[in-house]
Amino acid sequence: MKIFDGYNVIGAGKRLGLSLSREDKEEGLLRLLIAYRARRRVRERFLVVFDGDYGRLAVGPKKYTRGGIAVEWAIGESADSLIVGKVRRSRNPKEIEVISSDEEILRHVRHARARWMRSGDFLAGVEQVMEEGSQFEKPDRPTAGEVQEWLTLFGGGESPD
Repeated sequence: MKIFDGYNVIGAGKRLGLSLSREDKEEGLLRLLIAYRARRRVRERFLVVFDGDYGRLAVGPKKYTRGGIAVEWAIGESADSLIVGKVRRSRNPKEIEVISSDEEILRHVRHARARWMRSGDFLAGVEQVMEEGSQFEKPDRPTAGEVQEWLTLFGGGESPD
């Protein structure tokens, strides 16, 4: 399972269009993670934790799932303490990877022997996956020479110019 420190990851994601000043910052992160999971065909569980008193307050359920990603709002406590608590209570913390650049969280995660990755490092990997995926999703139109080559190789006569 990967646990994301939601606003910390958003703060590190400028190159991917994420920004703490955007009104839809939470949705932006979820859309990015959903696209990343789809491109990588990730089956690992993702949990994004947001502070309930930062940005917009959680409206509606404290917990929900969107696009295969669990979301939890830390209401009445900080996202940091909620994340650290989940790692500490885990029967097997080695199966958890926390994505954050908050030194306090990472210190607790390391102490619990869970895995961790800095937000910027994770997002650099996401950026690479998104760039690689875009190469294959929508190829450029073939040139006239490429069309003629295919017609010559596979038959079909002249190029339809």
